[in-house]
Amino acid sequence: MVDVLYIITFVPTVLLSTLRSDDDGFDKMNYKYTVALLILFSTITATKQFDDDRIECWSRANYIKPYVDYTNQICYISSTYYVDRNKTIPTNIQDR
Repeated sequence: MVDVLYIITFVPTVLLSTLRSDDDGFDKMNYKYTVALLILFSTITATKQFDDDRIECWSRANYIKPYVDYTNQICYISSTYYVDRNKTIPTNIQDR
């Protein structure tokens, strides 16, 4: 828990600090704003998988919303299977 609190207090310090005076504007943009943007974009991308709209499959125009939701869920989990780490994946598609 202490590590999480340290990180939460450390991030704004890094992003908002002006301790270094030998850097120009491009250096500041590189080590402050680029890192902040990368963290923001990776957070947005990572949270997308927990959203209800993970994938949108084609559905008929006359489907009601529950049918569309069900179709999207089936489309998301279809064609997936478990492969043990100790086994190799067969090259022949019929054996899979």
